[in-house]
Amino acid sequence: MRKFLLTLILSLSLTASYCQDTIKYLSDAIKENINPYKKASNSAYEKRNFEEGKNLFDTLVKNKLIGTKFDDFNIKVYKDKNVKINRINKPIFIITYASWCVITKGEIPALNILAKEHRNDMQIIVIFWDKKSDIKNIAYKFSDDIKVCYANENYAKDAHLVSTIKHTLGFPTSIFIDENKNVVNIKHFENVIKLKTPIKQAIITSYNYFSKDINENLVNTISNNKRFTTN
Repeated sequence: MRKFLLTLILSLSLTASYCQDTIKYLSDAIKENINPYKKASNSAYEKRNFEEGKNLFDTLVKNKLIGTKFDDFNIKVYKDKNVKINRINKPIFIITYASWCVITKGEIPALNILAKEHRNDMQIIVIFWDKKSDIKNIAYKFSDDIKVCYANENYAKDAHLVSTIKHTLGFPTSIFIDENKNVVNIKHFENVIKLKTPIKQAIITSYNYFSKDINENLVNTISNNKRFTTN
């Protein structure tokens, strides 16, 4: 009997260990697959084959990154205390920018509207690849429903965040993760606004663009969670 119990305990221990080992984090998936992607992507863009470059990124996301676990980064919030990703108990829509890049007209007001509409079922996080002082002139444009954050190579604790997202996925990029911190989708979002577009139309166009993306991801999140709970 004692021998049986020892065997059972050992078996359960190995099973638990195996389950833990099978968790694939986003940073690990990127490290394993980014070099072949970069080589093929650089070749495509050198040939000005932009459609091929886009397809390569989408394929990387679909086959290697979706379904991974988003790393529990500790992010710096401009107007509030720092927050760990795992402490946000709802889906998260992350958008990455840099202060030296011009944000498309109408984009910020559209995100502010969406953040208010989804404040109960989703958190929008904007990450600027800058120091805190670099974003003071733009952070105030976002509503309090959006967590405006910053990360920079000069901050020692940001190294993992910067190397995982900025230096591999590029920007502007959106990342949608569910409440369990599984990656639902990653995409390079496009500038769909022409320079001379009136501001009201620009806001409507940006709102429709992001709203479609958010709602599709929320539906996928619900669908994935139902699949996991029935398996």
